[in-house]
Amino acid sequence: LKTWDEAGLDIPNVSVNFARIELKNPKLVEKIRWELDRFDLAPDRLVVEVLETAIADTGNEIASRNLLALTEMGCKIDLDDFGTGNTSIAKIRRFSISRIKIDRSFVTHVDSDPGQRSMISAILTMAGELGLETLAEGIETPSEHAVLATLGCDHLQGFGIAKPMPGEETVGWIARHRDRLRAGQVAVGAADAPRHKPGRTASGKTA
Repeated sequence: LKTWDEAGLDIPNVSVNFARIELKNPKLVEKIRWELDRFDLAPDRLVVEVLETAIADTGNEIASRNLLALTEMGCKIDLDDFGTGNTSIAKIRRFSISRIKIDRSFVTHVDSDPGQRSMISAILTMAGELGLETLAEGIETPSEHAVLATLGCDHLQGFGIAKPMPGEETVGWIARHRDRLRAGQVAVGAADAPRHKPGRTASGKTA
């Protein structure tokens, strides 16, 4: 985020996956607060991605307390792989989920399968009623991209938008992608910049 800021790019936030073992760390919130302060970043610029299965299984008191504390701090919470677990609406509200990430299994063949389109439409309608943003995972073709954008999905990600890349390459990619958007060479739809996972290259899952 600091690199993007220094390059003059307006990137609102970055998404980071948090595993169950990390959520159970009693010092997690203190560590995150320290890192944000160290780089002078507002908490709402960090999006915490949590698997739906982890939210559905929040019997661990420390994990629940951490999620609530991160929300209270101002961080945003994404529910990853939505549709693969049993998350209740009550838990979505309890942990102040801000966005659901629709699992790739629902996205596959959405451009050719009416049943898939109906399922996606139902999820988008539910999300709208709950005031949640939506992100479709695993966009791989221009036609999938176009259909999801037409259906009104807020954000799109996948290899069809960007493949994995080292963090230092993201500045150039973002600039080129925006030039293509302005030139009308790619479908207009909300999309995130490639995210960086600690210890890994920027994930190509997110565009």
